[in-house]
Amino acid sequence: MSFLTGLKNLFRKPIYIIIIIAFIISWFLILFGYLFIPYIGYNRFVYIFIGILGGFLFFLLIISFFKPIDELNYIIVIVIFLLSLPILVIFNGVLNLFYRFCLIANQLLTAFFAFKLCMDSSTKVDDYLYRDKKFNKITRSLEFLIFGILNLIALIIIWNILINFSLKVVIFSAIIFRRMYWVNLILMSFVLLRLIFTKKFSAYITLFFLLTFFYVFYIIIDIIAEFIFSDAASTTWYFFLIDLGLFLYIIGSIFDKVEYLENKFKIIRADTISIFIILMKLYTQIIKLPGVKGVIISIGDIIQLQIFLLIIFILFTLLFGIYSIFAHKEGETPR
Repeated sequence: MSFLTGLKNLFRKPIYIIIIIAFIISWFLILFGYLFIPYIGYNRFVYIFIGILGGFLFFLLIISFFKPIDELNYIIVIVIFLLSLPILVIFNGVLNLFYRFCLIANQLLTAFFAFKLCMDSSTKVDDYLYRDKKFNKITRSLEFLIFGILNLIALIIIWNILINFSLKVVIFSAIIFRRMYWVNLILMSFVLLRLIFTKKFSAYITLFFLLTFFYVFYIIIDIIAEFIFSDAASTTWYFFLIDLGLFLYIIGSIFDKVEYLENKFKIIRADTISIFIILMKLYTQIIKLPGVKGVIISIGDIIQLQIFLLIIFILFTLLFGIYSIFAHKEGETPR
């Protein structure tokens, strides 16, 4: 996979090795504080650690607009780290505002790359089946039917489970999955119309639906876990591993297309995008740390987040789906 090439390029740069390791350590510290060590002293230590790391990344983010991060002299890096220490003084005051901005940006960027992964994976399977000239019509038809049925069954099961809860936030989650069905139906109509008029069959679309279902299911369950599980903390490890996998995929994808990004955006380097993503994800995780001040998430906030997620799903499903239906050539998997 191309993102693995990007990760190899990333880990050839010592400063990024340090940043990624520090980021993952902070993630583990938050996780342990949430699950096992709910003590004020420990939480304060983690809070300070994240504040310093966040300040350091913030300065690197600004510098990345003018100079590649991996070209910085180690003395300059140390000076930047020392300058980041005073950020702790204002960290608590701006956390609430910055957290909400990061939350929205995190949903958008993660969704974009997650949907890209879903589309690339589904077209790769379809293109593999297409190469068998003798049986590709049969195998691709089965692909379309089997994954379509599985996706429909999954939507029906989740809908029936969630709709039986009395809590408003859970019922709204059920409605999201119902809306997913109608969006998928719209895209399938495009696929069938294209098949009728051009004799070209986007059989992979139902696998794309199933993969995006799992992604949205993961996001929704993460949001409402405390409302549907008696021991929500037990699911945290699973969410952490999925988050970590998506994070590595996103960073790897960015560094796999360094030249393309720099030619496309001119001023914004791959360094800038990657540092921003790390900083953003760092602050979106801090809410899980017990006793964090300045960040208040209410039931209304959760419902607003679900509405935002529904909009993202509709936007990216239509964006990736319609574009791929008409642009993707059978047998040619995108890099």
